[in-house]
Amino acid sequence: MTSSAFSAVDLRSYFLFWDDVKTLTGSSESTIRRAIKRNDFPAPIHLFGDKGKVGFRKVDILLWCEGRWSPEGGV
Repeated sequence: MTSSAFSAVDLRSYFLFWDDVKTLTGSSESTIRRAIKRNDFPAPIHLFGDKGKVGFRKVDILLWCEGRWSPEGGV
């Protein structure tokens, strides 16, 4: 396994990407973006600086799906 393949596997252990989040929530990207602006949904994190891919912390999305996520952190 190359280091870049290992990194991709490693990232998926901790982060979800747009397609994953849309599938889990059943919401469109625009609906999710509006919820992020209202602070009703976990914001994505820039994984490689300001350019490139963003990811959502897996734990935050799973908590949101269970109705236990809060913008202040904690459960």
